Amino acid sequence: MDKLKEQFKADFEKSDKPELSFDLRQLEPNTKKTKHHVRPYKAIIITFASIVGVLLALPAAAFIAMSLRINESVKFNNKNYSMNQLKIAESNTFKKLNDVTYPNGQRPVEAVMRNDEEAAYSSFCDATYHSLVNTSKQDNMSYSVVGLYSNLNELANASSREDLSYHLNELLGLDAAGRATFYEKIMKGNSFAEENSTIQLKNAAFFDNKYDYSQTFVNSLAKLYCEAYQLDFEKDASKMVEWVNAAVNSNGFIDKDFLDINQETTLYLFSTLYFKNAWRNKYLAEDTKEDDFYLANGSITKTQFMKHSYLAKYYCDFGSYVSVRDYYHQGNASVTYLVPKKVEDNIFELTKDANIFEEKEENKVYPSVKENDYSRIDAIMVNLKTPKFKLKCDVDFRDCLEGLGFESMFDRSVDSFKNAFSGDNLENVNFYLQNVKQRNEVEFNEDGSTVKSVSMASFGGATAAAPMQPDGTLDVDLNQPFIYIIRDVNDNPIFVGHVDNPRV
Repeated sequence: MDKLKEQFKADFEKSDKPELSFDLRQLEPNTKKTKHHVRPYKAIIITFASIVGVLLALPAAAFIAMSLRINESVKFNNKNYSMNQLKIAESNTFKKLNDVTYPNGQRPVEAVMRNDEEAAYSSFCDATYHSLVNTSKQDNMSYSVVGLYSNLNELANASSREDLSYHLNELLGLDAAGRATFYEKIMKGNSFAEENSTIQLKNAAFFDNKYDYSQTFVNSLAKLYCEAYQLDFEKDASKMVEWVNAAVNSNGFIDKDFLDINQETTLYLFSTLYFKNAWRNKYLAEDTKEDDFYLANGSITKTQFMKHSYLAKYYCDFGSYVSVRDYYHQGNASVTYLVPKKVEDNIFELTKDANIFEEKEENKVYPSVKENDYSRIDAIMVNLKTPKFKLKCDVDFRDCLEGLGFESMFDRSVDSFKNAFSGDNLENVNFYLQNVKQRNEVEFNEDGSTVKSVSMASFGGATAAAPMQPDGTLDVDLNQPFIYIIRDVNDNPIFVGHVDNPRV
């Protein structure tokens, strides 16, 4: 094989290496455009994807964030090449469209969240969660809140319809400028790495080269920390798969089939989250015992339960159910559990009209300390018993979004996202969203919690939680279906799910 082929082989055929990265600054633009005879009102699928890989309390080395990279030695020059050599070059043309500098450090950046930012994001989380619960009807469902927010935020910039833009702004709760400011805080709170605590949030857009991209849209992506690239989906789709798998630090988490590319697919948006945190208060393996978990249908299953105790400033009492937080290393993140006080109650019925992401002051319960009594610690001792579980699920967001009034985004006859593209060949082309789906793997064990999520839009009789005891302790037994919310250092929800059966 001649030197040119060897170079391309070295630079582009590295799919077996999860640490693969690409740097496309040296590549020339792909000047060859595939000709497409577009029929009037032909629908084009915009494929959007959010990928979240969350690794909590794993003893692995800190994750190194991946960006797209190709060796600087690959250059186009004026030499004469054979047709085979030119075909290799053409099939591997891969163009970088913008530059993104991610925040980076050893600690998350704590930020003061404005009241309007908190209200907008809480409302977004509440609306999407309840719509998804109502439409999916799926056991052990979970999804990345921050991943969905990232994609819809980018999607709003691609909207070419005034009514759709207005509706997206309503759901997201802020205008474009306000979202950019808020999202910068999200990025800085979720972009750091150390041995026992790592969170990395990355975003990327991949355009197929059958249509020209809009430079205005690409510039808007850079402001939202979203890298942008152009490639040939038919020939180089594996590069997107490699980017995703590297970002979640898991070779083989998705494959090309998961992308579901067809001849109309023209854009993917990805948002990846890598989260790895050790527990602040460790679980001991010798304390893990088998016990009963009470299912919603009245039956009982045996499962392994972990136990540990820790001090909390407060818990929340909502009458028929409580919420309590457990913390990860150095308080860089936390997980909130919501569980009924009685095992015969259903957490979803109890919370169907509540914003589960809010902790109002009126619901917070603090330790009772007598005046001048300095022998008491101003904290509540929480004795937490939680099941070990490892769950997988696929979630389809289409019904969820349609339930929120976004049916038209999926309509092939409606042109919704032309602002992402430019050119003279778009007159009779409709850009629409084909589907939105997410794949999740979630594991809670003594070391911590592991969550990997990829979302893709193409575009007997025991008490579970008891009131606080007179000695200032709270016993929480997650022995029936419960909800959990993972939050970052700034208290922003980044992942939410519920456990209906830890043994499925």
